[in-house]
Amino acid sequence: MPRSFRETFEHGAFITRGWYGCLFLFPWEEWRRIEDTLKALRIADMDGDMVREFFSGGAKIFLDRQGRFVLPAALREWAGIQTNVVVRGVINRAEIWAKDRWTAFQKEQFVPERIMEKAAALGI
Repeated sequence: MPRSFRETFEHGAFITRGWYGCLFLFPWEEWRRIEDTLKALRIADMDGDMVREFFSGGAKIFLDRQGRFVLPAALREWAGIQTNVVVRGVINRAEIWAKDRWTAFQKEQFVPERIMEKAAALGI
């Protein structure tokens, strides 16, 4: 884990499947807020498949003194992680990507026209 992120995860973290084939790594306190929000929803109001996928195979992890952690094998396989990874901070979480997936995602998603379209939709 990059040194600049370590303090954020000092009380543990929850790692789970994310969007677009990456993994989401939430600080433990943030994950507890997400859990509380989901617990407060009525089952009929939730997209059951989405919630199952979000939680499925997730795990609480702790960084060691060098900022390392064990990535559960099932999540590593799901994310296509074999050797090199990209770790990026995104507002309330970190995303962990297999480097080749990240490169492909950037080429597909981060084109000027698409960025302009998304910014306009957000009123920016």
